[in-house]
Amino acid sequence: MNGIRCFELMEDLPPGGTAKAVLLRWNGVRYIRSKEAIEVRDFVNVHGNRGDRGYGIQSAESGYWEALAGLFQQVPTFHGI
Repeated sequence: MNGIRCFELMEDLPPGGTAKAVLLRWNGVRYIRSKEAIEVRDFVNVHGNRGDRGYGIQSAESGYWEALAGLFQQVPTFHGI
């Protein structure tokens, strides 16, 4: 398990889909692209467009890189209020 990591989408990530991405690394000033290519999966409707940056984790359960947050802002929907 690598813990939570920053990534940048190399292609659009559709809701519930997958996309190629690259992990980012901290160079002491800002996050820059690494050479570590991954495939990000959206299980929680955190979709995004190519070039968007977000946070993900490699799940110990599924083994997949899963998007957590940081792409399109998630707006809560309240029913009955």
